[in-house]
Amino acid sequence: MGQFNNQPDFGTNAFPVVAGTTNVRNCALYLGSGGDIEVTLMGSPNTPVVFKNIPNGSFLPCIVNTIVTGANTTVADIVAIQ
Repeated sequence: MGQFNNQPDFGTNAFPVVAGTTNVRNCALYLGSGGDIEVTLMGSPNTPVVFKNIPNGSFLPCIVNTIVTGANTTVADIVAIQ
């Protein structure tokens, strides 16, 4: 999505994912149920970051590389959008 890697400004593909999924390269995330999520981003794939207290039904406006499993990821119903 956006101007990252010459992608269009809108999603053209979507698929459900779970924490621990490593095949979400170049995706933004829709989080059906809120909570915390730990991810690595495309620009810094070796540095995990935790987004806390995300409301239900939110988009994470970042291009995600991986979703990290563990205590820092509590959200469910995740949809990856390309």
